[in-house]
Amino acid sequence: MRPASSSTAKTNSLAWTPSPTEGPTTRIELMLATVLIMALAVSVEPFRIGMTVLMLNRPRPALQLFAFLCGGFAMGTTVGLIVLFVFRRILLGTSFVTVPRVQLLIGLLVLFIAAVIAIDLFGRLGPRPAKLARPATELLKGDSLSVAGIAGLSIALPSVDYFAALAVILASGAAALTQVAVLVAFNVVAFALVEIPLLAYLLAPKPTARAVTALHAWIRSRRRRDVAIALAVIGCAFLVVGASGL
Repeated sequence: MRPASSSTAKTNSLAWTPSPTEGPTTRIELMLATVLIMALAVSVEPFRIGMTVLMLNRPRPALQLFAFLCGGFAMGTTVGLIVLFVFRRILLGTSFVTVPRVQLLIGLLVLFIAAVIAIDLFGRLGPRPAKLARPATELLKGDSLSVAGIAGLSIALPSVDYFAALAVILASGAAALTQVAVLVAFNVVAFALVEIPLLAYLLAPKPTARAVTALHAWIRSRRRRDVAIALAVIGCAFLVVGASGL
């Protein structure tokens, strides 16, 4: 049996170049953990839970919640798929965008948001005009399922945290099907406080409405300092994890 030629040995050495510190499985697990944590943070947004409370207090609450959920899930998944498959080709083969670097960026962004909340920047700029919210409030008082669906579409419009999650998914370099699965998992977790009340309402309507209303009131009652501290802790955690992965 003849020994492998030098050209064959060279080809094999280039075809398998694993990282000494991070394998593909570790990278995907890190990406998944980061994305799910971000999805949990999105799921407890006061406005999102407030819309769930509103849907529970409209006529035909179960259908309202279902239409709201379908609209939000459709928007979030569609935008995510477009971003993934457009930027996947751009980032394919590049080593600059990595999960640790994106985590560092997210950590800095979260710390910035915590600082904005701590100093009450938007409050210093003055109260928002109430007239802007009144037409939407009057519209949402009806019983139209299309309005609930449109509300779901609007609440899932791309935001900074959603684009950050997509950046983490892209930076992982995982296979296309894996990235799509993680995208779907993000949206499932992000809408957990719509999905769980929907299922619970079918079994116990009144207790579900009371529980969701109480949760919304508790979240809104948190002081600005509490929210800023929680965000600062999350931001620092992202910085530590990101720095350790460089």
